[in-house]
Amino acid sequence: MLEGFEPTEDTGAVHHVIYEDGSVGRIEVTAGAVPELSRPGSFVSEERYQERVKALEEVQAARIAEVEAAELGRSRADFLALSLLGLAEETARRLSGYTGPDASMLDVGES
Repeated sequence: MLEGFEPTEDTGAVHHVIYEDGSVGRIEVTAGAVPELSRPGSFVSEERYQERVKALEEVQAARIAEVEAAELGRSRADFLALSLLGLAEETARRLSGYTGPDASMLDVGES
């Protein structure tokens, strides 16, 4: 221990917040005082905070899957259209961004 140094009691705390818009916040303070929120929200337990974080992650994952599926559909449709125009498969893939099965595996009548 350093001479003349006396350890102070840890007065830090972590506060969990769910804001009115549904977003979350984790505020760590070192002075022990309850922080003022910069926008409307409520302090919640860590358990409630973790539940909300998990729900937000699930919503985000679903949205990402939706966007990826839509992009795959668009690139597949573009690939099929380019293939039907007579472009070489390699060129049609490059132009459309399609990375799915070979053209021979696709049902051309689906689009």
